[in-house]
Amino acid sequence: MSKFQRKTREERECEIKKSALKVFSRKGYRNATMEDIIAETTLSKGGVYRYFSSPKEIMISIMQDKNNIDILFFEEIGESVNDKKELCNILANKAITKILSTSPEKNLYVMFIYEILYDKELESIFLEFEQQSINQLEKSFGNKIPLFKGEDKDKNRLFISRLINAMLLSQSIFSDKEIFNKHKEYIHKIFFEFFYDYID
Repeated sequence: MSKFQRKTREERECEIKKSALKVFSRKGYRNATMEDIIAETTLSKGGVYRYFSSPKEIMISIMQDKNNIDILFFEEIGESVNDKKELCNILANKAITKILSTSPEKNLYVMFIYEILYDKELESIFLEFEQQSINQLEKSFGNKIPLFKGEDKDKNRLFISRLINAMLLSQSIFSDKEIFNKHKEYIHKIFFEFFYDYID
């Protein structure tokens, strides 16, 4: 098969991101180079650079794709969920799924968060993704189930996001992956009760 194939722009971008994800999973974000990523694709060097200029740009694009999936999830459940308990249960389950995921995208998400220590631009991008999700939640439920009450509602939103990420990082970094699995019911209770207390 020829290395160069006629593809749409979307197909080329998707191929580059899939190839990058393989490289990030194998070498880590910090050790990945554009040359590594190009070698995993069927595209030429110029073809890859036409879409992305750096591993960082590719990582951000993959993270945006993942955030878009979450936003679509909130949009879809917003059409069918009208009950506070049901919403709290769904949000608690969503948090647990995020924490326990073993996907390559989750591993890249951990790398993305870690890199905030060294690249403050990534913190701004992370906060933007976070705000996108909050905006969709409010759009989906704000009129029927007001989210996060009280004058500290913004801090409460950030707290639950940070709590989920703290558990996610811990579960990802340490070799014993079963600790969180064994306590899923308790974790669900923590998140359910938090959401129930702060949702009107």
